[in-house]
Amino acid sequence: MVIVSLSIPDELLDELDKIMGEAWHASRSEVVRQALHKYISEYKELEKVKGSIIATITVLQEKAERNEGLRLQHEFDDIITQYLHAHLAGNSCLEVMVVKGDSLRLKGLIDGLKADRHVKQLNFFIMEVA
Repeated sequence: MVIVSLSIPDELLDELDKIMGEAWHASRSEVVRQALHKYISEYKELEKVKGSIIATITVLQEKAERNEGLRLQHEFDDIITQYLHAHLAGNSCLEVMVVKGDSLRLKGLIDGLKADRHVKQLNFFIMEVA
C-alpha cells in the first residue's frame, strides 16, 4: 500500500475526528479510502450517462468574493433551466440547478463545480430522456 500525504483544512479534520470519536472505529486512512471509493464509483456512473438528460445539481458552498459558480452558471446557461441560490446560516450558500441537455455538457458543469475550492458538498440526480 502506498502512503499519500494530504492537505486538509483544520476544521474539516476536527469534524472528522469528532465523528470518529463518537461512532466510528475506523482510522482516518480508512475513512479517506472509503471516500475515494465512493468518489470513483460516482465518477464511473457519470461516465456511463450518454445523450440527452434531465438532472438536478445541489451544491453547498462557502460564500466567496469571486463566485466560480456564477461564472459556471453563465458558461452553462444553455443547459441550466432553473437556478436557486439561498443564503444559509454562517458563511454558507445552497444552490440548486435544474439541468436539461447533453450529458457531456452536464459532465463539464459537474467537473467545474467539483474544481471550485469553495464547494463543500455536491450532489446530483440524473434522469435519462428516452
